[in-house]
Amino acid sequence: MLDETRLSVQDRDLLGRLSQYFDNVQIRLKEGQGWLIFNASRGRAARIAQFIAERVAEYRPLLSYYFLTWRDFALNSYMMNVELAGTKGQAPAESAHVQREYRIADRVSQDMRYHMLYCDLFVLTGVAPAHLHEAEHLNAIVEERHKRKLASILITPRMPEELAGDLRALDPTDALWKRFFGHMYETSLIAL
Repeated sequence: MLDETRLSVQDRDLLGRLSQYFDNVQIRLKEGQGWLIFNASRGRAARIAQFIAERVAEYRPLLSYYFLTWRDFALNSYMMNVELAGTKGQAPAESAHVQREYRIADRVSQDMRYHMLYCDLFVLTGVAPAHLHEAEHLNAIVEERHKRKLASILITPRMPEELAGDLRALDPTDALWKRFFGHMYETSLIAL
């Protein structure tokens, strides 16, 4: 458990709000209500993720959840949208060994995507899109979860205007930021 006496006022407030969220998690999940938490440095994100992990463990096996770091999310995005795009898990004209590796990578990537899309609660820490395929993948996951009314908790080291700037730099039309933030704002509690 976290020592709350060492935390900032903002973190004590956030943990209090998260406690209330998890005290009524069944209702919150039924509504598809999640969180969008900004300004979470690596240490702060780790504390928040630890707190969330401890709380969701109380509800095991009644709810399914999936924790993922941005690094793993970005790798999944790369594998699905760049490396494996259009190959159906088969390496074109390569050796049997390489083709087997592609099939394994495809299966692992599809399994990760399945968990991101269908678990009751998806927790993604360190959100920091640096490539268009990452931003599009993030938007696609958020959009599908939004359609299914499934809760997501996204934690980013960025402030709102910084995350908006990151997405606008990748998509100057501003469409990605508007869709992403629109879906999250509609269904999520926001914290700085």
